[in-house]
Amino acid sequence: MKSTNRPKGNFIETLASAYLMREGYSILARNYAYQGGELDIVASDNGTVVFVEVKSVWNNQQGNPAARVNIQKQKKIWRTACHFLSTQKENAPKGFDTPCRFDVLTARAYQQPIQFVHYKNAFEGSQVVPQV
Repeated sequence: MKSTNRPKGNFIETLASAYLMREGYSILARNYAYQGGELDIVASDNGTVVFVEVKSVWNNQQGNPAARVNIQKQKKIWRTACHFLSTQKENAPKGFDTPCRFDVLTARAYQQPIQFVHYKNAFEGSQVVPQV
């Protein structure tokens, strides 16, 4: 995200966190970064660790925000999620046997009130990582 978009991103991510909490999620971390990747929100949903990518558009010319979570972005999210699971025992259950999923939460910020569209299980790690 460009630095000029960071305040907008922070604003939408704060609203997204509030939305998730209203839906019964617990927020474990926000803006967790590792080697060029970032997890916007890490949450817990009934024992499942949920890595939430938040995307927004600010005018009706920008298209579908979910389309911005391309395969390259998914790989970065997956790699960062693996690092989170292996290192953050104080924030989440540690280890790769922890149930987890990848969600995308989108908003069209030019529409008031801002509504979120929640894509649960938007992608899986097996889709973005070559099998060996």
